[in-house]
Amino acid sequence: MKSIAPAIAALLIALPTYAQWERSPTSAFPRTNDGTPNLSAPAPKAPDGKIDLSGVWQPDANPNGKPQGVENQVFSQYFVNVAADLPQGAAPIQPSAETLFRQRLQNQGKDAPAAHCKPSGVPILNSLPLPYKIVQTPRLIMILYEENTVFRQIFLDGRQPVKDAEPRWMGYSTGKWDGDTLVVDTIGVNDQTWLDGMGHPHSDSMHLIERFRRRDAGHLEVEVTIDDPKSYSKSITYTQKATIRPDEELLEYFCTENEKDVPLYK
Repeated sequence: MKSIAPAIAALLIALPTYAQWERSPTSAFPRTNDGTPNLSAPAPKAPDGKIDLSGVWQPDANPNGKPQGVENQVFSQYFVNVAADLPQGAAPIQPSAETLFRQRLQNQGKDAPAAHCKPSGVPILNSLPLPYKIVQTPRLIMILYEENTVFRQIFLDGRQPVKDAEPRWMGYSTGKWDGDTLVVDTIGVNDQTWLDGMGHPHSDSMHLIERFRRRDAGHLEVEVTIDDPKSYSKSITYTQKATIRPDEELLEYFCTENEKDVPLYK
């Protein structure tokens, strides 16, 4: 944990509070008789009959196993290590990726994107200890992330990314429904982001598959599959869970505001 503390602390030190918006109860969200949000109510459906993923979601700190913590913050084990479900040392990492991974550990996270106010990218945004908001329409889903106020567009209209498109921080995402599960394919990501706080790398050939399932009104599961033969001999799959914050909204958050850490990374 010590080796990744600088990168994680650089992100967590800027975590906003949740008292800056006046609470405005969401009238459409199911509630118990005393007005408490009923998180176990059936998942809502959109006008087109699809499960409605809309809402402000907070990644769970302990989706499967022991939570991790730095700087008195507790967060998902997948934020730390996407291979947390595998036995120690069993990540199917390729030799070149292993070398880069060891270099990042030795540098104690000082070259992590978050430590330099760069976008964290996917899939780590699914497990960051910051909320995100899903806005759903029949042909386009937007995911708005509080971290650095970035966003993703997931197109449901059948389009495909341009061949050999310029790699981007968030890549190019298309989606389709498989029953009540939204399946999102993302390609065209650059190789500058980290998969997790430890620094597991990926190449610009990574294919990311996310399966979003809203099992009830208050709980979301995102099954993540990382397919990147240049970096890993086998795909890595884990499931990050999230809980809705029905009466909350996102805050503006820019890492670069009053940033003073980078000159110290020597």
